Amino acid sequence: MNSLDGKSVGQRRRAGTRRRGERTRSAILKATLEVIAEGGVRAVTHRAVATRADVNLSLTTYYFSDIFDLVSSAFRDFVELDKPRVEQAWEEVFECVYQYSAAERRRKDVRQSIRRRLTTIGTDYILHKLEQRRAGLAVEHHFYFEALHDERLRDLYDSSRAPVLEQMSQFAALFNRQSPELDAELLTATILKIEHNALIEAPDEIDRVRMEQMLGRVIGWIMGLNEPLREK
Repeated sequence: MNSLDGKSVGQRRRAGTRRRGERTRSAILKATLEVIAEGGVRAVTHRAVATRADVNLSLTTYYFSDIFDLVSSAFRDFVELDKPRVEQAWEEVFECVYQYSAAERRRKDVRQSIRRRLTTIGTDYILHKLEQRRAGLAVEHHFYFEALHDERLRDLYDSSRAPVLEQMSQFAALFNRQSPELDAELLTATILKIEHNALIEAPDEIDRVRMEQMLGRVIGWIMGLNEPLREK
Protein backbone atom coordinates (compact mmCIF):
# COMPACT_ATOMS: atom_id res chain seq x y z
CA MET A 1 0.00 0.00 0.00
CA ASN A 2 1.26 3.48 -0.86
CA SER A 3 1.20 6.38 1.58
CA LEU A 4 -0.14 9.82 0.74
CA ASP A 5 3.25 11.00 -0.53
CA GLY A 6 3.39 8.13 -3.02
CA LYS A 7 6.01 6.11 -1.15
CA SER A 8 5.41 2.62 0.15
CA VAL A 9 5.82 1.77 3.82
CA GLY A 10 8.94 -0.18 2.90
CA GLN A 11 10.46 2.79 1.08
CA ARG A 12 9.79 5.07 4.03
CA ARG A 13 11.36 2.60 6.42
CA ARG A 14 14.46 2.24 4.26
CA ALA A 15 14.78 6.02 4.00
CA GLY A 16 14.53 6.29 7.79
CA THR A 17 17.17 3.60 8.20
CA ARG A 18 19.51 5.47 5.82
CA ARG A 19 19.07 8.70 7.77
CA ARG A 20 19.82 6.97 11.07
CA GLY A 21 22.86 5.35 9.46
CA GLU A 22 24.12 8.72 8.21
CA ARG A 23 23.68 10.25 11.66
CA THR A 24 25.54 7.37 13.27
CA ARG A 25 28.37 7.58 10.76
CA SER A 26 28.66 11.35 11.28
CA ALA A 27 28.74 10.88 15.05
CA ILE A 28 31.55 8.35 14.71
CA LEU A 29 33.59 10.67 12.47
CA LYS A 30 33.07 13.61 14.83
CA ALA A 31 34.16 11.46 17.77
CA THR A 32 37.25 10.36 15.84
CA LEU A 33 38.33 13.97 15.32
CA GLU A 34 37.80 14.67 19.03
CA VAL A 35 39.98 11.70 19.99
CA ILE A 36 42.70 12.86 17.58
CA ALA A 37 42.55 16.43 18.90
CA GLU A 38 43.06 15.24 22.46
CA GLY A 39 45.48 12.36 22.05
CA GLY A 40 46.78 12.31 18.51
CA VAL A 41 46.22 9.87 15.65
CA ARG A 42 47.66 6.96 17.60
CA ALA A 43 45.01 7.38 20.29
CA VAL A 44 42.31 6.33 17.82
CA THR A 45 40.89 2.87 18.51
CA HIS A 46 37.47 1.49 17.71
CA ARG A 47 36.70 1.32 21.43
CA ALA A 48 37.84 4.89 22.16
CA VAL A 49 35.78 6.26 19.28
CA ALA A 50 32.69 4.19 20.11
CA THR A 51 32.85 5.38 23.72
CA ARG A 52 33.18 9.01 22.66
CA ALA A 53 30.36 8.71 20.11
CA ASP A 54 28.21 6.75 22.58
CA VAL A 55 27.51 4.01 20.04
CA ASN A 56 27.88 0.25 20.08
CA LEU A 57 31.45 -0.89 19.42
CA SER A 58 30.31 -3.05 16.51
CA LEU A 59 29.08 0.02 14.62
CA THR A 60 32.56 1.49 14.19
CA THR A 61 33.70 -1.69 12.44
CA TYR A 62 30.45 -1.87 10.48
CA TYR A 63 30.94 1.55 8.90
CA PHE A 64 34.75 1.54 8.69
CA SER A 65 36.91 -1.40 7.67
CA ASP A 66 39.93 -0.53 9.83
CA ILE A 67 41.55 2.28 11.80
CA PHE A 68 43.06 3.92 8.73
CA ASP A 69 39.65 3.97 7.02
CA LEU A 70 38.20 5.58 10.14
CA VAL A 71 40.98 8.16 10.53
CA SER A 72 41.24 9.06 6.85
CA SER A 73 37.45 9.41 6.47
CA ALA A 74 37.32 11.71 9.50
CA PHE A 75 40.16 13.85 8.15
CA ARG A 76 38.56 14.13 4.71
CA ASP A 77 35.29 15.26 6.30
CA PHE A 78 37.22 17.79 8.35
CA VAL A 79 38.93 19.21 5.25
CA GLU A 80 35.60 19.53 3.43
CA LEU A 81 33.99 21.35 6.35
CA ASP A 82 36.90 23.80 6.48
CA LYS A 83 36.95 24.44 2.72
CA PRO A 84 34.43 27.37 2.61
CA ARG A 85 36.39 29.39 5.20
CA VAL A 86 39.66 28.72 3.37
CA GLU A 87 38.15 29.78 0.03
CA GLN A 88 36.75 32.94 1.60
CA ALA A 89 40.17 33.88 2.96
CA TRP A 90 41.80 33.42 -0.45
CA GLU A 91 39.07 35.46 -2.13
CA GLU A 92 39.95 38.30 0.25
CA VAL A 93 43.65 37.89 -0.55
CA PHE A 94 43.26 38.11 -4.32
CA GLU A 95 40.63 40.84 -4.10
CA CYS A 96 43.15 42.89 -2.14
CA VAL A 97 45.92 42.27 -4.69
CA TYR A 98 43.88 42.70 -7.88
CA GLN A 99 42.45 46.05 -6.89
CA TYR A 100 45.78 47.33 -8.17
CA SER A 101 47.09 46.96 -11.71
CA ALA A 102 50.34 45.12 -12.44
CA ALA A 103 52.04 48.49 -12.95
CA GLU A 104 50.75 49.78 -9.61
CA ARG A 105 51.93 46.62 -7.83
CA ARG A 106 55.49 47.47 -8.85
CA ARG A 107 55.36 50.56 -6.65
CA LYS A 108 56.86 50.12 -3.20
CA ASP A 109 54.15 52.06 -1.39
CA VAL A 110 51.44 49.91 -3.01
CA ARG A 111 53.23 46.69 -2.06
CA GLN A 112 53.56 47.95 1.50
CA SER A 113 49.83 48.66 1.61
CA ILE A 114 49.05 45.20 0.21
CA ARG A 115 51.35 43.56 2.73
CA ARG A 116 49.65 45.29 5.65
CA ARG A 117 46.23 44.17 4.45
CA LEU A 118 47.33 40.59 3.75
CA THR A 119 49.02 40.37 7.13
CA THR A 120 45.74 41.35 8.77
CA ILE A 121 43.75 38.85 6.69
CA GLY A 122 46.16 36.04 7.51
CA THR A 123 46.34 36.83 11.21
CA ASP A 124 42.55 37.11 11.47
CA TYR A 125 42.20 33.73 9.77
CA ILE A 126 44.65 32.02 12.13
CA LEU A 127 42.99 33.57 15.18
CA HIS A 128 39.58 32.49 13.90
CA LYS A 129 40.83 28.91 13.74
CA LEU A 130 42.28 29.19 17.25
CA GLU A 131 39.12 30.70 18.73
CA GLN A 132 36.41 28.80 16.84
CA ARG A 133 38.12 25.58 15.72
CA ARG A 134 41.00 25.02 18.12
CA ALA A 135 40.37 21.26 18.20
CA GLY A 136 40.30 21.19 14.41
CA LEU A 137 43.60 23.04 14.24
CA ALA A 138 45.08 20.52 16.67
CA VAL A 139 43.88 17.73 14.36
CA GLU A 140 45.73 19.35 11.44
CA HIS A 141 48.95 19.47 13.42
CA HIS A 142 48.59 15.91 14.70
CA PHE A 143 48.25 14.78 11.09
CA TYR A 144 51.26 16.85 10.06
CA PHE A 145 53.54 15.21 12.62
CA GLU A 146 52.09 11.71 12.30
CA ALA A 147 52.61 11.90 8.54
CA LEU A 148 56.33 11.69 9.28
CA HIS A 149 55.82 8.04 10.26
CA ASP A 150 53.01 6.82 8.01
CA GLU A 151 53.25 7.11 4.23
CA ARG A 152 49.48 6.73 3.79
CA LEU A 153 48.82 9.62 6.15
CA ARG A 154 51.52 11.64 4.44
CA ASP A 155 49.80 11.21 1.09
CA LEU A 156 46.47 12.16 2.65
CA TYR A 157 47.91 15.24 4.35
CA ASP A 158 49.80 16.33 1.23
CA SER A 159 46.66 16.03 -0.90
CA SER A 160 44.75 18.20 1.57
CA ARG A 161 47.47 20.86 1.47
CA ALA A 162 47.91 20.85 -2.32
CA PRO A 163 45.08 23.35 -3.08
CA VAL A 164 46.43 25.77 -0.45
CA LEU A 165 49.98 25.52 -1.81
CA GLU A 166 48.62 26.16 -5.30
CA GLN A 167 46.89 29.33 -4.15
CA MET A 168 50.02 30.48 -2.34
CA SER A 169 52.10 29.84 -5.45
CA GLN A 170 49.67 31.87 -7.56
CA PHE A 171 49.94 34.74 -5.11
CA ALA A 172 53.76 34.54 -4.96
CA ALA A 173 54.01 34.43 -8.76
CA LEU A 174 52.48 37.91 -8.91
CA PHE A 175 55.65 39.25 -7.28
CA ASN A 176 58.29 36.58 -7.96
CA ARG A 177 58.00 34.55 -11.15
CA GLN A 178 61.29 32.71 -10.65
CA SER A 179 60.50 30.62 -7.55
CA PRO A 180 56.87 31.02 -6.45
CA GLU A 181 56.65 27.38 -5.29
CA LEU A 182 59.59 27.94 -2.94
CA ASP A 183 57.94 31.08 -1.58
CA ALA A 184 54.74 29.10 -1.02
CA GLU A 185 56.67 26.51 0.99
CA LEU A 186 58.27 29.24 3.12
CA LEU A 187 54.91 30.88 3.76
CA THR A 188 53.38 27.52 4.69
CA ALA A 189 56.22 26.77 7.10
CA THR A 190 55.80 30.17 8.75
CA ILE A 191 52.06 29.69 9.22
CA LEU A 192 52.61 26.22 10.68
CA LYS A 193 55.11 27.67 13.15
CA ILE A 194 52.72 30.46 14.15
CA GLU A 195 49.89 27.95 14.68
CA HIS A 196 52.13 25.56 16.60
CA ASN A 197 53.28 28.34 18.94
CA ALA A 198 49.68 29.41 19.54
CA LEU A 199 48.46 25.86 20.24
CA ILE A 200 50.97 25.34 23.03
CA GLU A 201 50.14 28.69 24.62
CA ALA A 202 47.13 29.49 26.79
CA PRO A 203 44.40 31.27 24.77
CA ASP A 204 44.84 34.48 26.79
CA GLU A 205 48.60 34.50 26.15
CA ILE A 206 48.42 34.48 22.35
CA ASP A 207 50.45 37.39 20.98
CA ARG A 208 48.74 38.87 17.93
CA VAL A 209 51.50 41.41 17.36
CA ARG A 210 54.12 38.65 17.22
CA MET A 211 51.96 36.75 14.74
CA GLU A 212 51.70 39.81 12.52
CA GLN A 213 55.44 40.39 12.67
CA MET A 214 56.24 36.83 11.61
CA LEU A 215 53.61 36.66 8.90
CA GLY A 216 54.32 40.17 7.65
CA ARG A 217 58.04 39.44 7.39
CA VAL A 218 57.62 36.46 5.08
CA ILE A 219 54.89 38.15 3.01
CA GLY A 220 57.20 41.13 2.63
CA TRP A 221 60.01 38.85 1.52
CA ILE A 222 57.80 37.37 -1.18
CA MET A 223 56.80 40.84 -2.33
CA GLY A 224 60.37 42.15 -2.44
CA LEU A 225 60.01 44.20 0.74
CA ASN A 226 62.91 43.03 2.87
CA GLU A 227 62.63 45.53 5.67
CA PRO A 228 60.87 44.35 8.86
CA LEU A 229 57.20 45.11 9.38
CA ARG A 230 56.98 48.04 11.77
CA GLU A 231 55.54 47.38 15.19
CA LYS A 232 52.20 49.01 15.89
